[in-house]
Amino acid sequence: MEGFKTVSNVYSNYSEYGLTVGKIKELTNSGELEEKVVGNRTYISVESLKRYILKVEEIRSNYMPFEEFYLRVTGKGRYKLNIVKQIVEQTCLEFIILEIPITQSEKYLIKKSSYEQFLQDYISIQEAFSQLKMHKDIWQFRENLKKQGITVVSFQNRYELQFVKKEDLNKYENIISVVEARTLLGLTEKNLSEAIKLCEIESFWGRKSRLYIRNEDFEFLKDLQQNTLSYLKENTYTWEEVDALYKENIGGKKIDDNAIKKFVAPGNIHPIVRIEKYKRKMTVYSKAGVDKYIELLKKDKEISRLCEITTSDYYSLLQQILEIDNVCFSNNVSLTKELWFQFVRWKLKNMQGNRETSLHRVSGFRYTTKLLAEFTATKEIYEFSVNELNLGIFNNNIPKKYQKEIFSFLYNIKQTVEQKTGKKLFNVSKLNFKYENTNKQEKEIYSVDEYLALYNYVSDFESHRLLAISDVEKGLNNKKGYKKYDSFWLYVLLHMSNGWRNGTVLEFPRFHNPIFDKLNLNSLESLENLQLTYNEAEQIVKYYQMQWFEHNKTKEKATFYCSSVLTLPMAYAIVICEFRCRKLHLHNENNLIHFYNSRNNVTPTIHDGFFKNHNSEFKFESRKMNRTVLTYTSSIIESTFNGDPIEIARHLRGHTTSETTNIYIQLPQEHLDFISEQLFDTGYFGFIYNQVNHLLIGENPTNRIEQTKASNELKEMLGDVVKLEDTTSYLKQLSQERDDLGKYLEEMPKEELKNRLNLINLGLSPAKEETYQCFFSSCIAKKIDCNKCPFSIPHFYSLNSISKRIKRTLKSYQEIVCNQEIPVGEKIRLYNLLIIDYKSIMEAKQKFGNEIVEMFIDSDLNEFSRLLVELPDPQYFENIY
Repeated sequence: MEGFKTVSNVYSNYSEYGLTVGKIKELTNSGELEEKVVGNRTYISVESLKRYILKVEEIRSNYMPFEEFYLRVTGKGRYKLNIVKQIVEQTCLEFIILEIPITQSEKYLIKKSSYEQFLQDYISIQEAFSQLKMHKDIWQFRENLKKQGITVVSFQNRYELQFVKKEDLNKYENIISVVEARTLLGLTEKNLSEAIKLCEIESFWGRKSRLYIRNEDFEFLKDLQQNTLSYLKENTYTWEEVDALYKENIGGKKIDDNAIKKFVAPGNIHPIVRIEKYKRKMTVYSKAGVDKYIELLKKDKEISRLCEITTSDYYSLLQQILEIDNVCFSNNVSLTKELWFQFVRWKLKNMQGNRETSLHRVSGFRYTTKLLAEFTATKEIYEFSVNELNLGIFNNNIPKKYQKEIFSFLYNIKQTVEQKTGKKLFNVSKLNFKYENTNKQEKEIYSVDEYLALYNYVSDFESHRLLAISDVEKGLNNKKGYKKYDSFWLYVLLHMSNGWRNGTVLEFPRFHNPIFDKLNLNSLESLENLQLTYNEAEQIVKYYQMQWFEHNKTKEKATFYCSSVLTLPMAYAIVICEFRCRKLHLHNENNLIHFYNSRNNVTPTIHDGFFKNHNSEFKFESRKMNRTVLTYTSSIIESTFNGDPIEIARHLRGHTTSETTNIYIQLPQEHLDFISEQLFDTGYFGFIYNQVNHLLIGENPTNRIEQTKASNELKEMLGDVVKLEDTTSYLKQLSQERDDLGKYLEEMPKEELKNRLNLINLGLSPAKEETYQCFFSSCIAKKIDCNKCPFSIPHFYSLNSISKRIKRTLKSYQEIVCNQEIPVGEKIRLYNLLIIDYKSIMEAKQKFGNEIVEMFIDSDLNEFSRLLVELPDPQYFENIY
């Protein structure tokens, strides 16, 4: 049949193309070959046969079987299909799968060109190892490549049949070890490691198990180091350079830490330049800022020198100071300049006061002149509108004392200017400045409503502690906007209950106590998570109540008081300030409160930042609050007893004359008790104080269980059977005194008891010793020490002297108890003193708790009690000899 061939003819003549009877059938079924059936014989189209043969020849020309591919690479014909497929997926190799294989071995085929590409692109592990010579161990070489994320293509376990892409090895050809780089850059291992990490440079393991980086990355690091060093040297100073510059130009021991902090350059020093003078530095200082500051200090030094020269011509002194400051008025404001200096000359000529006051006035005019010269740079002062003057001068950013001088100046020149210019000036009364008598301002106090509103505001410790911590975080990170919230919160809290001046408050000492370390405040997160118990807060507050303070001005003794309402707020404020001090200060500081300016004073920004959630009209003033506390203290006493309150006011503020206050206000009854609690320290304890409270309020602040426990502890100290007759008698005497005193108090009218208790709580029933109150106001037993008198009432502060005394007595008793030469009477006397003081300590423990008492005795109370229990009685050694 023309154009067709029989099936037998096809498979017998074309067997090299894999054409068997079965294969021909598959091909005709799939449409690859065309067939024609005549009778019982099948014929194949010659044309379709030619097309199929051409297709096979093309495939064989471009592809090879997996078996052949594997044989070429490995020398072995046998292969695992899944391994070859995985290799193909990992590399540039391409393959096809024929649905109808040409032959049995020609189903899976590799493209020959991709095989050629594979030979060009890949290199065996064996050959790479030989070429690079990076490791002695080829296994380690391969494993390090894998660690670098390089794909290893494995035909078999032999290294010559494991391949990697040549391109992946390029980075190993031009490299430098990290050790060598470190030497060339002069860096420590840690600093280079940080620099590599910051610059996102890839490091990899190489020969001799060392880390390597690319040479181009090393060059980048070297350039970065040189450029950064150049920048630092041109634009910054180290602390040592600042200190040397200060000593060279100013002299003195050291520069002001707080002043220099604002010149810290933003960000930390890059680890790439921690060499030479920057080796151990984390911060540097702006050269421009420091130079400007040093120049300012030089001016101040020169001005101070001028001020030390005795002179009565303060106007000439001001002119010299302004010349040093380079302060001059614009040529456009000749009349303002003329009138201002006339005004200043008149003011300085007519001022009264000592030299210190006069120099202070000159200093005020120095800054006021500078302010006025800058404000009038473009036009005369009288050409400004009221709004312009209010915006530029009479605002919250300009100190009131400078506003006062300019207001006085404007008020005095108004008529002169109108005569000279013929123009009517602005209305001075519309300026935002109220000129008031200074003495009148001195007498201002906060109203009861203002005081209580402020009390509620500052006692909200949950809100303030979070705001304070957030603000401290800004300070620690050298961020702008740090408003010293923590310092100002503590500053206000200290003013609320203590009649302290501004200077005394600012000297409030650091919290150097193990309690802080126990809180484990190692980070801002730990500070945020801190939840103080009231007991912990009380320990923090009591730490300060254990101390004596000194009034800044009078040098008189002062005590620190904090009411129960403010205990938690005060404790949080102290802890946050101490945390900030430990983290922020470059050098040791003694005080907790820091506003980080040259005079350490409250600026409008600090003030307004704290009170933004309070009454916007409220202005906190130290002197005004100080006077408020003293006034309320005096008023409470006067309203309670109709007596002279001057002694307690003097005690609170440390005055030595009666100039404390001449204001009296009638406090509303509904607020009297609360304010009394906030201003008066009722930290008294002991038998008589508890007994009076018991008789008045119907229950004993110290319950019977605690009393029994204290009695048992005293009994344990002495032993179940007291053998010592003198000690037995003494204890009976103490017990009898208490019984008699209890009966005496029960027979007193309750009104008299109440008056006596009020006197004691208000601190108006003094005793011979400073830390005691006397039940009788006036001592009835002048020859007996307060600590031995049954009518004395110890205060918390007395624990200091009691604790010191019992430790001294204990030491003395231990030294003589075994000495046969010391009379037994002396031993009994010391032993009885131990009993008295131990009794007081047990009573204090009932009121204040173990932890507080242990702070005084500087010892575990149980251990201290055990030490006393184990003491031999005074006659023990007398009896055994």
